[in-house]
Amino acid sequence: MDKIYKVAIVGGGASGLFCALELLTGKNSLSADDFILLEKNDRVGKKIVATGNGQCNITNSSIFRENFYGDEDFLNAFYKKLKEFSLEDYLKDYGIYLKTDQEGRKYPISMSANSFLDIILEYLKEKSCNIVTKEKIISIKKQNDIFVLNSENNIYKAQNVVLCVGGSCGSQFGTDGTSYSLALNFNHKLSKLYPSLVQLKTDTTKIKSLKGIKEKAKVTAISSGKKLISSVGDLLFTEYGVSGSTIFKISSCIVDKDDKNLLIEFLPELSLEEITDMLEKRKKLKIYDGEKIFWGLINKRLSSVIYKTAKSDSAKDLAIAVKNFNLKVVGTLGFNYAQVTKGGIVATDVNPFTMQSKKQKGIYIAGEMLNVDGDCGGYNLTFAISSGVFCAKSIKEV
Repeated sequence: MDKIYKVAIVGGGASGLFCALELLTGKNSLSADDFILLEKNDRVGKKIVATGNGQCNITNSSIFRENFYGDEDFLNAFYKKLKEFSLEDYLKDYGIYLKTDQEGRKYPISMSANSFLDIILEYLKEKSCNIVTKEKIISIKKQNDIFVLNSENNIYKAQNVVLCVGGSCGSQFGTDGTSYSLALNFNHKLSKLYPSLVQLKTDTTKIKSLKGIKEKAKVTAISSGKKLISSVGDLLFTEYGVSGSTIFKISSCIVDKDDKNLLIEFLPELSLEEITDMLEKRKKLKIYDGEKIFWGLINKRLSSVIYKTAKSDSAKDLAIAVKNFNLKVVGTLGFNYAQVTKGGIVATDVNPFTMQSKKQKGIYIAGEMLNVDGDCGGYNLTFAISSGVFCAKSIKEV
């Protein structure tokens, strides 16, 4: 192809789509003929549709620096820019309004990821955005001042390239990690990769009989004896270990650590003293002998397991057993079950304000491809969308 685009966006996920949207709107906007978006799947936005169990948890009412992990220097600077950018207000300019749940998670009012994606695609269609699907870019080289992008069947040329190819998790969405090479060819480095926001495999010795049981609990991630993060919510026991909202929330802090353990506190709304007092009163009643002491407080099968872990039959030791249920973490369920990749292209080699590569002028990198990941609750989509928008704003200013 002889045409030279001003911009070629590689990847049609959240970062790529919002980069395209921003390029087409606002100050110094480009025409649809100025750029092209290349997506290897048969359609764009496949991972967006699965976000938030199909409800699309876009962002959060509380966005803090502590909610993001990865390359510290990059994140410290990026967060300063993020504080000046209201994603919720930005979406309102496109007629997209959000609602907030009790945990601060923000969703489209429709609670539908499909409808959110439909709106984005309608805007791009109305602007005649040039989107090519089933086009996997396998190499990018610079010849003189032009980038040459090769797919299996075509050649594209552009003055600037935005890499929005995602990470290694969710191969069903086309993000299998093979596209990191596009940045590595320009002397970027790749950090170690881990699945994040993912189910955890644990020692199952104590919990073999608990498969399928869901309880409300406070779960604390511990590494080498140090408490890292805690979360209160659903805990689901499985054949391989544990899942549930609490596990997804703490996994981002523990998957890359050594000597990992979980401290599980059942009946999180009650203190140790309150549970002790409750059990002392129960022990005076004959019907509450043995493991029956926990009946009506927690699941019957769980009662049996906790009772066996107590040091003694005293009310205090039984209460301690409820509040100190420990599991050793031995792994995760892997990238195909993870929502996010922890690790990626080293972000310190990317300008945190423009998202342009420090290794190669004209190359921009956004979203999950970078060594940045966030907590469960809309933080990863916030970074993906924002970094894509920042790419476009920077390109329009050149």
